[in-house]
Amino acid sequence: MPKIDLVNVTKTFDEGNVLAVDDISLTINDGEYVFLLGPSGCGKTTTLRMIAGLEKPTQGQIFINGKDVEDTPPEDRDMGFIFQHFEIFEHLTVWENVTFGLEMRGFAEDYIVRKAEEALKIVELLEYSDEYPSVFGNPGLQKLGIARAIAIGAKILIMDEPLGSLDPKVSKVFRHELRNLIKDLGLTAIHVTHNQEEAMAIADKIIIMRNGRILQMGTPYQLYENPNSIFVANFLGETNFLQGFVLKLLEEDEMQLWIRLGGPKIIGKNINQIFSLDDNIIIGFRYEDVYLFNEDYDFDKSPYDWSKMQFFKAILESSRFIGATKRFYLMLDTGDKFISIKPGNFEENFIIGENLLVGIHQDDIHVFKAPEKLFNELSLT
Repeated sequence: MPKIDLVNVTKTFDEGNVLAVDDISLTINDGEYVFLLGPSGCGKTTTLRMIAGLEKPTQGQIFINGKDVEDTPPEDRDMGFIFQHFEIFEHLTVWENVTFGLEMRGFAEDYIVRKAEEALKIVELLEYSDEYPSVFGNPGLQKLGIARAIAIGAKILIMDEPLGSLDPKVSKVFRHELRNLIKDLGLTAIHVTHNQEEAMAIADKIIIMRNGRILQMGTPYQLYENPNSIFVANFLGETNFLQGFVLKLLEEDEMQLWIRLGGPKIIGKNINQIFSLDDNIIIGFRYEDVYLFNEDYDFDKSPYDWSKMQFFKAILESSRFIGATKRFYLMLDTGDKFISIKPGNFEENFIIGENLLVGIHQDDIHVFKAPEKLFNELSLT
């Protein structure tokens, strides 16, 4: 089964005036389900098209199983394609859609029948062989697309926003079905999307791109828990960001942080000793990692260990109930604002305008060097 390597790949358009992909290198291992994720125009679809052979790199090389595929056309790369708009032949039956690619390749009739039956059984559409695609909703059309790819012997599945046209509720169910199908078949899958939740739910590996470059790659857990930049932390999930500086360097890779002058002082990690005294920093912590307590909460009677929590006070400005969750909007004495999110059944007796005790676990605090263009880093485009 295939392994895919991109080595120093660059792609420009308009005689070099438009840089779409900027010197990227990555490896997609055999059987991995990989997502290319990023805002519109980040280069993810161009990268996908180069892997598929629909675009040629301006510079760099693409290898499939160690072979440079620069001169290998798309139809000879063992790939199947699934797109947002399905590309299904509406005038052909389900059976004819699946056998079309096999017939175009000149296979014998008995081989075509066997492969088409196998593919349709896998996606549970064999009983609809004589029907036209119009009988299906969008999930059925995507299954038909997968069946076509399976039938021609595709070992790599190329998908560009395959769930983009699905109803959000349907998409949440079908995406797990899609992953299970791909894993059961042992395919290598490359899936382009701008939907962070979709990628987090089913990916083996996520590659986050912006402005044609790769910012970070890893498992969903690695990227969510250890983002290497403000943009990644903001793009995956919901994160509070507060400005501050390094007040004191402590032992064991720790440092004391000060949220602005006059704000709370908290402890953060200084992994690899990259921060220095007085560095301007951005302190990040996710909405769901913010714990809230009344000022008179008795921690001695709590069954939990709060020893590594950072505590400070904030004013509760407002709260919102949003079905499955509640959101609490808070403000520090410095004027800095942040959000805490809790399950919808979270029990509390908070009063708007009162001081609350805020707790954040030390391990949930991310520290970034303050960039020159903070608003650009906080932008999701």
